[in-house]
Amino acid sequence: MTPGAIIWLSPYWFFLFPLLALGMWGVRYLGEQGESASLLSDQPVRQQVVHPWRILLQGVHRQNAHRRTLNVIYAIVVGLIITALAQPARIGERLPDPPQARDIVFLVDTSVSMILRDYVLNGQRVERMSMLKGVLDRFVPELEGNRVSVIVFGESTYTYVPFTFDLNLVRRMLSRIEVTMAGRFNALGDAMALAIKQAEASPAKQRILVVFADTYRSTGVIAPEAAAALAAEAKIPIYTVAIGASSFAADEQREIGLLYDPVNLQLLKEIADTTHAHMYRAGDAGSLQQAIHDIGLHEKIKREVKPQYYHEPLYFWPLGLAMVLLLWVQALSLLPRKAGIA
Repeated sequence: MTPGAIIWLSPYWFFLFPLLALGMWGVRYLGEQGESASLLSDQPVRQQVVHPWRILLQGVHRQNAHRRTLNVIYAIVVGLIITALAQPARIGERLPDPPQARDIVFLVDTSVSMILRDYVLNGQRVERMSMLKGVLDRFVPELEGNRVSVIVFGESTYTYVPFTFDLNLVRRMLSRIEVTMAGRFNALGDAMALAIKQAEASPAKQRILVVFADTYRSTGVIAPEAAAALAAEAKIPIYTVAIGASSFAADEQREIGLLYDPVNLQLLKEIADTTHAHMYRAGDAGSLQQAIHDIGLHEKIKREVKPQYYHEPLYFWPLGLAMVLLLWVQALSLLPRKAGIA
């Protein structure tokens, strides 16, 4: 579409024009037949009448011409009304694209291993959870127009933030997430099953699950592989982001009496591949932020938005002209009456 061009929003009304042309032809044909018959019947009389009758006959011809003129005007009026019904409009500026109406579920791992400090920021070691919350806090404001939900999981799984458009609320709640708030261990499969259930009940056409986890093995009732197969059946992509180191070498040496396994990259990749999504490895703060942005960009590209333009309606021009013609004809029809009364 080109700004300034004229379009018709309801062009199917133009199919009435052939009927209008047919009606005009029928009225003209019947009028000519009636006039011919009248002249033939009056011919003997016209040969015998005197001059005053000829004047009256000329008046009949003038009346027929007047009637034909009125028929043409009425046809123009009907044509203008049909044109108005077709809704002509001028294309204006392009309207802003509607927001990407998506439902995004963040699954945040809060197991005890998220306290490991295997990220380095400004020369200092930072906990996995602190790094994740910082990146999510910067990313969430970019999701304007989307509904966001947050699920936290450890040994148990909870809907931490139900679906909401209030991104400020999501940011505040993310800042309050604490390690082990849902238990010490990891029930990734249970969390995925809960997220899939919520997504299936969503009316949105586009639903996305994003898993942030450093899991090595799931301790829940539902296996992550089974939950991924369920998501694939429901056509819900699950993007996985591996948090933390993938080997023991990056683990901070601390005497705390616990053994933490590194992130299971193979499991997270299998989950993403099963649902036709992608797995990202957050090796540092920059790669974690890039992974989140790639997820948002990838899903936006999959949905092509048809450009919309502002339409300036023009139907009132033909409709107004039709009203003017009708008023004009009505005014002319009243003039002889006023003259006769005078």
